[in-house]
Amino acid sequence: MRVAVQAGPFDYGAESAAFAAAAEGAGAVVTFLGVVRDNGGALRAMEIEHYPGMTEKAIAGIVEEAAGRWPLT
Repeated sequence: MRVAVQAGPFDYGAESAAFAAAAEGAGAVVTFLGVVRDNGGALRAMEIEHYPGMTEKAIAGIVEEAAGRWPLT
């Protein structure tokens, strides 16, 4: 399992296809792609701030818990 936090852009379609190809034999592949609503036309940008070390540590904990609970590919 690979989880990445990155600053640069990526190709969602290519990432999803590579993930699905690597998950051969899995019962399902689930992804999520969200859309931000611009109610009223006031949205100019969306930013997220995080502390990379803390973010990666928290995500690693979620991955570890999930792998302990379910037989993930």
